[in-house]
Amino acid sequence: MVKEMCYKLNKSSMLYKRLMSKHLERLNITYSQLMVLRVVNQEPGITAKEILMQMDTDKATLSGVLSRLEKNSYINRVKNVKDKRIQNIYISKGSEHLCNEVSVIEKACISDLVDGISLGEAEQFLQILDRFIENQVNKIEQKF
Repeated sequence: MVKEMCYKLNKSSMLYKRLMSKHLERLNITYSQLMVLRVVNQEPGITAKEILMQMDTDKATLSGVLSRLEKNSYINRVKNVKDKRIQNIYISKGSEHLCNEVSVIEKACISDLVDGISLGEAEQFLQILDRFIENQVNKIEQKF
């Protein structure tokens, strides 16, 4: 049963990304770019290293995403005044509108996702997922 639940969670996640990607195509942005923009929007001045830790992705992938976002003027990278090796990342003024537009799309996708599911069912599902995650994190942190 757990194997089936994990499969369905993964399948649901992939389908959600596919649905969002379909909507994002017309905005000329990828799902990965959106996720990075969201993190930068929530934490202006964040570093690439901090984004890596939050998103659990690899350095090469993030580097490519940041380069494309900068090339398309969605973000600005500014050298840190205390340590010139570090770049702080900020949302550009032009991409604030994009973030707002994506937020509307995302709300519509989420609404479709939870159609027919009560608030109580959704809350219970989230609690169960939190326990799944906590159990896995605890096992990962244990020495074998």
